[in-house]
Order: sequence, then structure tokens, then C-alpha cells
Amino acid sequence: MSAYRRRVLCCVLVVLLLSIVPIAACPPEDESPILLSLTVLDVGQGDAILITTSDDYTMLVDGGPRGASDVILRVLRDNNISMIDVLIVTHPDADHIGGLPEVLQEIPVLRIVDTGLSAESQIYDRYFSMISTFSIPVSHDRTGSSFALGPATVRVLWPGGDLPKRRNESSIVVELVYGEFSALLTGDVEAESEGTMVQLGLLSQVDALKVAHHGSSTATTAAFLDVVRPAIAIISVGEGNRYGHPSDEVLSRLSSFGAETYRTDFDGSVTLETDGRTWRVDTEHPRVLPEPEHSSDPDTRPEMEGVYCGSKNSDVFHYTWCKHVESIKPANRRAFSTREDAIAAGYRPCTTCEP
Repeated sequence: MSAYRRRVLCCVLVVLLLSIVPIAACPPEDESPILLSLTVLDVGQGDAILITTSDDYTMLVDGGPRGASDVILRVLRDNNISMIDVLIVTHPDADHIGGLPEVLQEIPVLRIVDTGLSAESQIYDRYFSMISTFSIPVSHDRTGSSFALGPATVRVLWPGGDLPKRRNESSIVVELVYGEFSALLTGDVEAESEGTMVQLGLLSQVDALKVAHHGSSTATTAAFLDVVRPAIAIISVGEGNRYGHPSDEVLSRLSSFGAETYRTDFDGSVTLETDGRTWRVDTEHPRVLPEPEHSSDPDTRPEMEGVYCGSKNSDVFHYTWCKHVESIKPANRRAFSTREDAIAAGYRPCTTCEP
């Protein structure tokens, strides 16, 4: 075969090969990341937390007080959610299960996780009746168990095998982990159980914390915060509630550990969205920046004309410029001319403004 014929044959073979095998395939475009959304709903004095993923997984943690079903169902409808994969009931107090009977009646729930504790109340009877009516599977998960919620993992940290006597201390505590992001949801757990979790090494640093028991002084201890050290703390609390929640001590501790605190009584529903690497927070109501902090040095504090303020629903008094005074309804405020008058009336100084 001549050199010319060999060159022609080689060219034909190359063309045939190129028509069969591409030189290089174009790499597919990166898919959009799955987003996880965690919303602490504004249901007044109670808890209801909705967690969704952009690939259609849904978890509800608690159902708020009686009447909270209106808020929960509205949010579910607005987000085109027709089914709940997992419902966690942290404990059977009325401010955590009050809205659930109506939710269970309207929305299919595939699985319920609760403590196994019951309560002698009409609202618990209605909740339990709905579980029976719709034959919803219920499990009593304990420390060490976990399950998947789409791309995320839900780890049950508390309670352990033996339930504490007090319902609050038996609250289910879960850590929600998605990629590099983590959130700790604490129900109404209190200091004793927090301390046990710390001692057992069950806790770790998290990005977000749903503050326990509506910011009560019975929880969120310094030892607990020293381990979890959240960047964001969210308090589910009712405006002007009769318990004085959240307590000044807890607010001060959260601030001292560097947490940016959100409150449903101020901010409305609080939503945190993450792609597993970065996250951002949105609030239902526009945030009002606090007044600049004043020095704790008595010589540099502004003159207040001897006026201090307390609440009928709390035993703490403040300078009138303290940011916590904004949360006290005018009808509940008590004014004092001197700090001695406030102390004599049974009040103690605020740990934030230090009057």
C-alpha cells in the first residue's frame, strides 16, 4: 500500500473514531444545594418549631398552646405542605401540645416521637384521641437514637432510659445536623438535666439554640452555655406573659457567651435557612436595634433623675433606659424613685444594666 493510501486510510479511521467517542464530555452544571429551613413560630407562650427541606421533608416539633393550630396550619398551607414526616412532642404540657389536635385532624403525620409520658388534661386526651383515630405510629426515642430527615440527621440527646420525675426535665432534646450546620432544640428541659447532659458529654458546640423553657431562669445555665456556645439563640415566648419570661439572668448569660438573641415576642416568627455550610436569619417583624449600651461604671452612667422601673410580673428592676424595659407593658410597670425603694419592695437589680 502506497504512503498516500495509508494517509487517507488513517484520516478515515480518525473521523470514524471521533464520531463514536467524544473527545471530552462537558461537565454537568452543579445542582442547586438542598436548603433546610428552621422556623420558631410565633405562637405566644409556648413552643412550635417547623423544619422543612427543599426536597420536601417536614418535621414539626411541638404544637404550641391552644389556638396555635391557626398559625401552624396557615404556615403549612403557605408553604404547600400537605404531610408531616415526623412530629416530635417534647413533653405533654398544654403549651406544647395545645394546637396539635387540630393539626393532626387536618394534616397527615407519618410518625410521632414523644417521651411516653401522659398528662391528666383535656388537651392531652384530645391529642391522644387523634393519634388513636388516625393510627399514627409512636416511638419513645431515647439518648443515642437518631433518624434522617432528608439530607439532615436528627440526634436524640435526652431523655435517657429512666425519665426524671418532672415533665420539664424529661423533655426531648434533639440536635439537628445538616452538613456543617447544627441546631439544638431543648423543649422545656431545666438545669438538672442540662447538667447531666454536660457531665455525660452528650452536648457539643452548635450554631443555633432554641432556648429552653421560654428563657426561664431554671435553665440555660452558664455550664451548659460554656459547652454549646451558640452563635444564635431563639426564645419562644409570649408578649407580656405572667411568668416574666425570659429572665434577665438568661438574657445576660446569652449575651456574655456572645449569642445573638431573637425573641418571638419582639421579632415574631424567626426563620433560619442553611445550605449546610452558611446560614442566615429572617424575622417576621423588622428588628429594632437596641439603644447603645451604657457603662456599668457608676461615675459614667447617665443621670436618670432617680427613676427605676420594674414589672408586676417579675422581681427584677432596671434603669428606665435598659433594653428589657421595652418588653414590659406600660400597665405592668412599677416606678421607683430610688434603688432602695425597689429593693425594699422585693425587687433585685437587673444583671444587664446593673442599677
